[in-house]
Amino acid sequence: MPAPGAGMSTRRVVCLGVHIVDVLARPLGRPPIAGGRHMVDEVRITAAGTAAGTAADLAKLGIEAVAQGAIGDDHLGELLIQMLTSSGVDATRLARKQGLQTSVSILLIGDDGERHTVLRLAGANSCLTLEDVDFDAIADADLLHIGGVDVLGDFAGNPLVEVMAFARSRGVPTSLDVLGTCDERMAERLAPALAHARYFMPNADQLMGMTGRNEPSAAAEALLRMGVGCVVATLGGEGSLVSSGAGDVLVPAFDVPIVDTTGCGDAYAAGFITGVLSGWSDASAGWLGTAAAALVAYGLVSDAGIRVLAL
Repeated sequence: MPAPGAGMSTRRVVCLGVHIVDVLARPLGRPPIAGGRHMVDEVRITAAGTAAGTAADLAKLGIEAVAQGAIGDDHLGELLIQMLTSSGVDATRLARKQGLQTSVSILLIGDDGERHTVLRLAGANSCLTLEDVDFDAIADADLLHIGGVDVLGDFAGNPLVEVMAFARSRGVPTSLDVLGTCDERMAERLAPALAHARYFMPNADQLMGMTGRNEPSAAAEALLRMGVGCVVATLGGEGSLVSSGAGDVLVPAFDVPIVDTTGCGDAYAAGFITGVLSGWSDASAGWLGTAAAALVAYGLVSDAGIRVLAL
């Protein structure tokens, strides 16, 4: 199997959707907050969110990543642009929303690698409009990844469908993911967009919540019937499920020491996308997604451990 990108020109991915500044601290004892002063060993700030985090990881994996989304016209927005740019992402197309704040998450990470306290400012993400989308950049892309559609406000309706239908009309495959807790009403809301999605990338809880099924394969099958080309579901310690008309493939997780699971899903998406754009089968791309997620789990923040992929 050739290395991703071997013998191929650089691939371009537009990452449209949620952009967040993450502030993380670890390790935190229990209870997470009991007042007073808490000393930690490490604090990091990173560009995160299901569009920004995936874009940063794609850039490190050798993909030309273009960020599109809504951020605030504030210092945090400037910082987010700087962090994305330093990772190799083209952040020139981000829409700065006057009078709004950039989305922020403050995450306190326990010594088990899990987030025990999350403080979140929604910020400008839900103010994304169709006018903020650069359709020419999408037409020139090899794939359009739309991250966190469930928290994009009104954009998740007709504007989302219009963008995905445009990409499909230009032969640009699309991947789609969600950020928060999802139920069957969310599946109904997203159904028109899912019908245009080549890949849908939920986690296990989102997958089963959207379908009302309590088993991943059955839940994936329900989404395939809605028109999704391939369901790529992360299952935590159980690995991931790659489900399509060709059948189901369970890709096991790597057994690695866990420092922080933040951003593992975004890293998986970046690895998977890199694999498919390099000509790998969907199932084989799942292994690269798994490897990227494992590297992130080694360290603090969403792009920890990801290094430039040797082509």
